[in-house]
Amino acid sequence: MLWSGLTSRGLIPESPLFIDEFLNGYEWKKGEKKTINATRYIDLLEQVVPAMEQLFPDNDYIFQDDTSRIHRTPPVLKFVEENMPQRIDINDQAVKMDDVWPIENLWSIIRNDLSKYEFNSLHDVKQRIIDIWKNFCEEKCVKMIDSISK
Repeated sequence: MLWSGLTSRGLIPESPLFIDEFLNGYEWKKGEKKTINATRYIDLLEQVVPAMEQLFPDNDYIFQDDTSRIHRTPPVLKFVEENMPQRIDINDQAVKMDDVWPIENLWSIIRNDLSKYEFNSLHDVKQRIIDIWKNFCEEKCVKMIDSISK
């Protein structure tokens, strides 16, 4: 699993954020399942905010996340409210449809590309995702965002 933001100025962060690697930054009890919770999601967003501020120094962007329950917890909602200039209201968000969730198109592009190869390891899969990421141009991002139904 990975986390990404798709903006009119390119993908963020500069390299894909692989959730398994992100979760390795925490201490876990033996046998404990490594999962994202509200606190860890906030930690992840804290890593993303500087990239957003760099791409959008005037804070002229709108944040949209998916409808995961973790994203709707009071601490996450508070963090987003305090750190993101605008957000699509959670009550106005549709189910995941490509025409209103451009990130779903990115996932589809990555999946389609990965399906063309046979991989020997997770490391190889991640390396291919990084290659796709680095070659994903700003123009594609703009096209995907412009295709959103108004």
